[in-house]
Amino acid sequence: MNYLSALQGMSLEQIRSVIEILQQSSDTYMFILDLTVDTYMVAEKATKRFPFHSIVIEDCSETLKSVIYPADYEMLSVDLEKCRSGEKDTHALEYRWLDRMGRVVWISCRGTVVTGAEGHRLLIGTVSEMGKKAKADNITGLRREARLRLNMESTLRDNPESIRYLMRIGIDNFKEINEKEGVEAGDEVLRELAECILKNVSESVDVYRLVADEFMIVDIGEGTGQDPDHIYKQIQKTIADMVKNKEYSRFYTVSAGVLAEDFSGRTVEELMRFTEFALNEAKRNGRNQMTVFDRRAYDVYLERLDIRKSLRQDINHDFRGFEVYYQPIVSAADYRLIGAEALLRWRNEKYGSVSPAVFIPILEESGLIIPIGQYVLWEAARTCKKWKEYIPEFHINVNLSYVQLYKSDMMRDVEHCIQEVGLDPESLVLELTESGYIETNDRIKELFKDLKSRKIDLALDDFGTGYSNMRYLKEIDAKTVKIDRSFVVQALKNEYDFNIISHIIDMVHSLGSVVCMEGIEEKEELSKMMVTKPDMIQGFYFGKPTSAGQFEKDFLQTTDSP
Repeated sequence: MNYLSALQGMSLEQIRSVIEILQQSSDTYMFILDLTVDTYMVAEKATKRFPFHSIVIEDCSETLKSVIYPADYEMLSVDLEKCRSGEKDTHALEYRWLDRMGRVVWISCRGTVVTGAEGHRLLIGTVSEMGKKAKADNITGLRREARLRLNMESTLRDNPESIRYLMRIGIDNFKEINEKEGVEAGDEVLRELAECILKNVSESVDVYRLVADEFMIVDIGEGTGQDPDHIYKQIQKTIADMVKNKEYSRFYTVSAGVLAEDFSGRTVEELMRFTEFALNEAKRNGRNQMTVFDRRAYDVYLERLDIRKSLRQDINHDFRGFEVYYQPIVSAADYRLIGAEALLRWRNEKYGSVSPAVFIPILEESGLIIPIGQYVLWEAARTCKKWKEYIPEFHINVNLSYVQLYKSDMMRDVEHCIQEVGLDPESLVLELTESGYIETNDRIKELFKDLKSRKIDLALDDFGTGYSNMRYLKEIDAKTVKIDRSFVVQALKNEYDFNIISHIIDMVHSLGSVVCMEGIEEKEELSKMMVTKPDMIQGFYFGKPTSAGQFEKDFLQTTDSP
């Protein structure tokens, strides 16, 4: 405040007049505190926002208790006493006031001590709301992420061993509350959760509001402190009681991610990433639970992100490193080759040959399964067209992800492919994985009907590993049911499962569909499972997945019986 030197020796009324003039062009609240006689003068606009009964307050030590958040009053009193005694000539604190509605408002108070006309020590300065500068949150009364980062940087630099734990809390269904009930309802939930957290932590623990519906609890200090698991369960219980008392008119739960380790050498960015990952893990694992940060799980997560990046780069470079392999499908009647399943393989410069069990889920999660699915479809269709010259009734099976069903125009893609390639629609079979089953909506059911009307058959893959739902078989009107090897292995071990497979095949046949038995690897397995009367066989016994060129050499010259 460069103007303070000009106020030296002025009377209190003169200083007040100057401040009122300056206040007109400022968004802060200017004040004068006469430390000698305990009188406080504050800008008139502050009295409209905060419970000051007048712009001039005598015996202000008691009056300010109604404005200052109780837990912060002692800290402020100590600092002002140092200004009063002459131990210091400046005042700079961030603490909490209560507005006229009783809500917490974080403020930044800055001032300098000057000597007035009668030798009084006057503290002259400004109060600014931190929420207006995104440093505090006026909805919950908590400080924001900017302040958290500043405080953590200081602690990590000077005293990292004092950090007991960080707990990041998020509302599980906050978006749903905002969409169904409006932003005001969302704000009310944020205030409730803030109060709930503060109620269950000690005053030595800091609580901040982060983005959207997330909060951070920071436990710093000496001793053992509070157990994070206990704190989380108490917060859960408080929320549950509150929801019950409101007769479940609004229901929500919270998840939490906890970081409790050696914080030495860590950066704020790392702590934010680690707590975010732990919170997301809690939500991915079912929500309404707490997860402690696990470095090994985080490393796996980072590797998945890097694999996703490599997948995207290879797709964008004309599907570099991708190749379609083919595994033979034979007729159970005479073991004659009648088709093949197209299977995607990927070799990357950094990772080498990557298992489909690793990269396929990443493709699905990222949406990259859509362009790669189109690539497989076209490659398989062209190959099938070529191989039909050897075996006219040859068909090709192509796996279909539910991401493709829900997020792409599958019918358009399939029609365009078979028309451009010139492939008979009856030669294409689209396989749907039962273990990835999602309730089919009307649009998906209509797609299935369109495919069938164009003589494009559907197969239900991995039967026995997921829902084993015969209704699902009816919904998609699948021509083929593929019995998964894991189911076959169980049937080979005991009569009970063997009988189940036999009954399933009978039911499938009664519905007019056919059965392909997967995973036959030994002659003894083939002999036993043939008793169940499958229609087709697929497995290592007849051939492993291989490249198109190798498939032609191995299977298209002759098709002998095993």
